[in-house]
Amino acid sequence: MQLKQEKISYPLKNFYISDVADDREDKGAIAVADGDKLEFKNGLAGSVKNYIDNNVRQNRNGEPVVMHISSLNCSITREEGQWKIEVGSCIVFYAGDKKLVEYSGKSNARTDAGPGDYIEGFMRKALANDLEKFDGWWAENKNRIATVSAVKVNVVMAKTTDKPDCIVYSLNRPLQISDFNGVVENFGAERAATASGIGVGYSVETMNGQLVLQLTITPYFNHEQSWFKKGEQDFRVLAHEQAHFDITAIKACELANAIRNTAFTQENYAQLLAQLQRQNADASNREENTYDAETNHGIIQDKQEEWQRRITEEVKQCGCY
Repeated sequence: MQLKQEKISYPLKNFYISDVADDREDKGAIAVADGDKLEFKNGLAGSVKNYIDNNVRQNRNGEPVVMHISSLNCSITREEGQWKIEVGSCIVFYAGDKKLVEYSGKSNARTDAGPGDYIEGFMRKALANDLEKFDGWWAENKNRIATVSAVKVNVVMAKTTDKPDCIVYSLNRPLQISDFNGVVENFGAERAATASGIGVGYSVETMNGQLVLQLTITPYFNHEQSWFKKGEQDFRVLAHEQAHFDITAIKACELANAIRNTAFTQENYAQLLAQLQRQNADASNREENTYDAETNHGIIQDKQEEWQRRITEEVKQCGCY
């Protein structure tokens, strides 16, 4: 049995069939009629692919799509000298590994003609209908569906924020004592505290079949959570706190570079972004703690000056500000 070579009048405008796959568990005979096996020459997938290649006008500049034949079920019985035939199919369209849409159809008849002829005609009609339906569906949906696994990420460093209690890091805007408005939360050796952090926000859109993340990194200082002890408001203490904010800015730049140098996919981008943020936060905490320990919160002056020189140079070299 083979598909009749008959042209399909509808041209595919938005895609082409790059391959056909037979997903049925039993890829042998389609059905059995009076003990005779009904099967397609060259197999179902090969017959369908050959038919499409020879009878369908396709847009080779469009999206390559794989047609999966999920099922083709036939029931054939003989009643009162006629064939009673029931046939149904399910065809699924994929772009790469992404399932897009599936179409199912059924038909039944009583006929004197051979059941193979009826099944063959059903298949041609199902192919013509499903190809046309999918072409229209793809025209409407292709810009909303990411078919490429790789995810593109655009990273920018924020220069402003809409949070009134925060300052975004800038070389042109060093911290001032008046920026520390928080309530003192520690009565130990610390003379002041800088509440700084790295905000990460992103939006996702689909462009040309690919997910694109627009990601913004914000190194910030929080007014209401940062504080000075009474009587400690001097510029040496402020310099120590500024260096804490500088470390935050350096780590924000390192995070941006780590994200730019990571290969993301649709399946892993959320997990990898969270992982990179955790690793960056851990590294930032270690650096902050080492800085405080070696300078004794800025009290050991020569160590403080050594750290400040190093941090100032790192800010210049990181390339983000």
